[in-house]
Amino acid sequence: MVFGLGIDTGGTYTDSVVIDMDTNRIVRRSKALTTRDDLIVGIVDSLKGL
Repeated sequence: MVFGLGIDTGGTYTDSVVIDMDTNRIVRRSKALTTRDDLIVGIVDSLKGL
């Protein structure tokens, strides 16, 4: 089984997803507020939600 990780830092929210690459199915998803001054904070918060 192969998994992929997707991260999108948007204007309001940073989204993270784990995708099963064999079936193209979303396994987990998470959302956190985007922190414009330091994007890594929002990314880490979103990843913690996974």
